[in-house]
Amino acid sequence: MEMIGGDAMEGALFYWFSWLGWVWSTFLMSKQNEYRLNIAIGLLLLIITSPYKLEILGIEVYLTAIVLMIFLLIATAKLRNRTFFSVFVTSFIIMIGYVSFLLFELFDPVWVIFDRKWMIAFGGILMASVLQSERRLQVLTLGFGLLQGDILFSFIMKRLTFPYQVASPAFLDIVSLAAMILGLWVSFHYVAELTGNYMNQGRGKQRSP
Repeated sequence: MEMIGGDAMEGALFYWFSWLGWVWSTFLMSKQNEYRLNIAIGLLLLIITSPYKLEILGIEVYLTAIVLMIFLLIATAKLRNRTFFSVFVTSFIIMIGYVSFLLFELFDPVWVIFDRKWMIAFGGILMASVLQSERRLQVLTLGFGLLQGDILFSFIMKRLTFPYQVASPAFLDIVSLAAMILGLWVSFHYVAELTGNYMNQGRGKQRSP
């Protein structure tokens, strides 16, 4: 196992959002929330293991990939058979989309019109939203799809004799952006729902004699 320094810019978004997420889940999230402990432990493990990597089958893999895979497998193991199969199929579709994007970027980078991290994050969320209606399943589908896509792309790069690290800091930035966008979207829906309920209550009081 090896500890690396890496580019100071890569992974900055991951560390920023991970620490914010850990503080939020540890101190601010309701203690009745069933996901609170898992989120706090998962983020802390990701932060701790992020500088380290090891070699598997000739491919450099960051320990964060193993942590992510373990948590995703634990979460999907609780799903019913039909739901599990749905997550498996939809994550496979996102995996293919992610790998296709990276291959197009490799051979024809001109069409990447703005920051690739934002393009992948937005694209993955759109695909997950179309393929899954439940928010929890969207998160599982997106996480599995991106991680499996990164693993598959590393094997393709190995065949092409190009080094590629699985779950690198750049990949973690993409995952962090996707999580941030999903979180903002959920918050927007929550605020919109509260506002709608408040307005409906106000109208009901005005109509009452």
